[in-house]
Amino acid sequence: MNRCLQLAKLGQGNVAPNPMVGAVIVHNDEIIGEGYHEKFGEPHAEVNAINSVQDKSLLKEAMIYVSLEPCAHFGKTPPCANLIVTHQFKKVIIGSRDPHSKVDGKGVLILKKIISM
Repeated sequence: MNRCLQLAKLGQGNVAPNPMVGAVIVHNDEIIGEGYHEKFGEPHAEVNAINSVQDKSLLKEAMIYVSLEPCAHFGKTPPCANLIVTHQFKKVIIGSRDPHSKVDGKGVLILKKIISM
């Protein structure tokens, strides 16, 4: 989770009014992907982390760490919670819930239906 927070800081000054978010993907105790929300209106941390993974077949056996609850609504980008479910991650670790009314707990509910948390 510390690495997620380090990555999130890289978005400082570029993502407002959205929050800074970092994501790290781990397979067999090894980081295989990471990303952060780089710029407002562009892909979120989870998308960038998934896109950074060379062998996508490993995602089903991997864990994803995200500093903030994945979004659960369509805005400028599709819901990250749905993307995580699509890739069938083994486990999701979330640093904190997103207090935004469109997300607050909804991303967690989507993920709990399918994935271990």
